[in-house]
Amino acid sequence: MPKRQLLKANQKKAKHAQPGPESADEYLAAGVEAEEAGEKWRAGDSAKSSRFFVRAIELYDAGLECFPDSFDLSYNKARLQYDISQQPRLLAQLPVSTIELLELALESHRSALKLKQDDANVLFNTAQVLTSLGELRGEGSSTNPADREDALKKFQEALELFQRCFAVQEYQLNEAQAMMPDVPVPDNPADETIDRPATEEFDSQFPEEEQWASIVEPITANALLDTTIAQIETLTVMCGLMISQDPTGLPWLEEYSRPLLQRATSLVEGIDRVQEVSLSMANLKCAFADAAFRTGRLDLMTYQEELNNAFGTDIDPWNSVQWLCDRADAYLTMTASIRPTTDLASQNEAVSPHSNDVQWKYLTRALADLTTATKLPIVPNLTKIHLRRGDCELLRYCLGKAPSCYKQAIQNATMLLRNAEIYYRGAAKFAKVELAGQEETEGLIKEALVSSLNGDSAKLKTYGDRVIKTMDEMRDEGLLVAEDIDRLGQQLK
Repeated sequence: MPKRQLLKANQKKAKHAQPGPESADEYLAAGVEAEEAGEKWRAGDSAKSSRFFVRAIELYDAGLECFPDSFDLSYNKARLQYDISQQPRLLAQLPVSTIELLELALESHRSALKLKQDDANVLFNTAQVLTSLGELRGEGSSTNPADREDALKKFQEALELFQRCFAVQEYQLNEAQAMMPDVPVPDNPADETIDRPATEEFDSQFPEEEQWASIVEPITANALLDTTIAQIETLTVMCGLMISQDPTGLPWLEEYSRPLLQRATSLVEGIDRVQEVSLSMANLKCAFADAAFRTGRLDLMTYQEELNNAFGTDIDPWNSVQWLCDRADAYLTMTASIRPTTDLASQNEAVSPHSNDVQWKYLTRALADLTTATKLPIVPNLTKIHLRRGDCELLRYCLGKAPSCYKQAIQNATMLLRNAEIYYRGAAKFAKVELAGQEETEGLIKEALVSSLNGDSAKLKTYGDRVIKTMDEMRDEGLLVAEDIDRLGQQLK
């Protein structure tokens, strides 16, 4: 999401500071300066960083009060709101939830889109906001059809906007190449960030006799690939949601995806992004395979083959945290779909007597991938990885309970619970460092629950009603079985 900025020329220092911005350009410059101050403190002081970002939004808002037709002010406000919504450390400093901020960002993006309907950046960004909202509306909403329906509508609108964005980008790229047939358009244009010092004061000077020009980034093949990958990722999320909401729409998704996959394969030629494209395709193929299995169109053996083939061997996954984590998630999704306690799976004729072996095998593979990911040099999202590791061990432990009663799980029950407890404790520690309060609480409560299953219930009563909510969520995810829920309930009394 490039920032709308102004490039100053023929600048002369003013003798006296102006009282404040007066023109749309000056409001824009002041807002950008505040953003840059926020960026300076983002890594070290999230509270100070968030104050600068809020100040930037206030400046954009004030500018729009005076100049409501300023696209640059409208665009920057919308872009910054979405950016903050994707930064948990910044969001934790604000009195709004992720969904509330995303709703504000969507409203701001729609306003920017009204001012310039053919701007590729605002089309792309609006689609991204809709996708993020759709994911939040759709996750954990198995008992709320209204939320699922709303999520699907947002995904569908996002796909339409991505397609409009691609059409604009393709036209602009073709036009640029036609005007300069002998000069290749660079795939990675130079970063045009304005270098100006970030300060805590907002007494920006607006010298007289300045000339301003808007920065316009050239469209490249990379931009077209970005849009195509975003469409593929949106389809991937839609696939899982559509199974429970409207399975009849799955053939449409498969048909819609074919030209996208062909386009991505064509666009990536000559661009060093093969692994990124391969990963997005692999995730979509796994989502389609899971949907086909859960709707009875694929047997278990073929599902395994589809999953294994999706990630293939042409890319070395051992250097990619994202690749390892996505493959682990695909394994976890498959085990959830064949779990006997899952209504859809229990009705599926493809579930074989050997499903316990399959679940154990793929849970073990998922854990191995996640463990490998933690050993790579640069590992983002360590908190989520450790939470996933704890989930893997707890899922393997649950295989020892009825109705599975899997022998290996029964024999290793104590070790599996101890491992899960360690991973959840580690997740809470990493979350505390990352200032991820919600994930820290999740890790602590899960650690307490597992510790209680292992005989130590000292920590369990310290979290109050949040324990019950977490237990309900864990039951829905297959992390707790009825027998253990009853045991934990007795300990909570």
